[in-house]
Parts: sequence; structure tokens; C-alpha cells
Amino acid sequence: MADTALVAGVGPRIGEAVVRRFHAAGYDVGMFARSGEFIEALAADLGERVTAVETDVTDESAVAAGVETVREAHGPIEALVLNASGGAGRPFEDASVDRLRSLFDIRVAGSLACVQAAADDLREIGGTVLFSGTTFAEAASPDQVEWGAVAPGTRGLARTLAQSLESVQVTYVSIGTAVRPDADGERALAAETVAERYLDLVEREDAVTRELDLYRRG
Repeated sequence: MADTALVAGVGPRIGEAVVRRFHAAGYDVGMFARSGEFIEALAADLGERVTAVETDVTDESAVAAGVETVREAHGPIEALVLNASGGAGRPFEDASVDRLRSLFDIRVAGSLACVQAAADDLREIGGTVLFSGTTFAEAASPDQVEWGAVAPGTRGLARTLAQSLESVQVTYVSIGTAVRPDADGERALAAETVAERYLDLVEREDAVTRELDLYRRG
């Protein structure tokens, strides 16, 4: 049986690229997204060894059920990629408490729910948890007030889990450049480049990375 990766938060940029790269590398892949239509189409395109589960990561019971569905289809989860975002923040004048709560529920609480649901597998295998993070966690972000508040919480969760799950590699990937499906001619990273770094983090055997800064060269 192939190793299994679960990507929570699969959209047309990083999430899709990670699913395609891991699948091409021989992994069975589970996909979570609030848009069932998108991930079902992606699963149909990839064919075998893929399971799409329409899942809202803010719903703990749905997360637990989704993890069980992926486990039953493909076996224990070795790699968990936490990529659900909920969109961008806004400047102070337009920021809202509801928006901040929504982002926190997705990025922090939703990530914890996913890790807790897959924790037994990850511990037994000595697996990997990857957070798709942001440099907004490191400095003031006046144009992205809600993100500026939530991003440090996500980074803090990753750091805490890295200490709590001793046999599991937990890595916060701080992405400091825009990511596009095709970055030709833009000052952005290609999504497939990000996916390649994620695969490298999962497959390395002789080192553990707790945080990784990822920028476009030049």
C-alpha cells in the first residue's frame, strides 16, 4: 500500500499543486475542501488513488469523519498539509470582528481539529504536518488587520504542536511571495515550486525542519 497524504484546503493554487505533486510521487491522496465540486473534478482528472471529501475544517465532527474516510480508503495518514485559508484580511477601517473570528476558526482551530483527528496515525508512523504559512506572522500588517492577528496564532500553534508531538515533524512554511499556478513573467512563486518543497520536507529522513522561509529568488 502506498503512503497517504491528506491536504486540507484544496483550491486552484497551492492545494491543487500539492495534490498533483504528491500523487505523481506515488502517494495516495485525500482532499478536503468546502467546494466539493472542485475537488471531485480534480479527483476525476487524477484517476485512481485519490479521495475527495467535501469538508469544512471548522466543523470538528466533519473533520473526524473525513479523516476516517481517507483512512479507510487509503490507510494511515503519513503527511498532513494544512492549507485552508479563508481569504485575505483588510485595513483597519474595513476590518471586522466577524472576519477575524472566521479566519481564526479556519486557520487555527481548524488546523488543530485536523491534527487531532489524524494524530494517532502521525505518531505511529512518525509523520509530517505542514502549515502553509505567511510572513504576516512575523511583522505588523496594517493592510491586513485580521490576517495580522491570526497569522501569529497559526505559527504559534505549529510551534506548540512541534513540541507536543515528539515523533512528528511539524513545519510552518512561511511564504513571503505571491503564489500563482503559473508564475511566468510575474514576481511570484509557481505553485508547483511550493509543492516540490513540501514533498521534500515530507520525504527527508535525516533532518527535521520546524520552520522554512520560502521566497522567489531575485
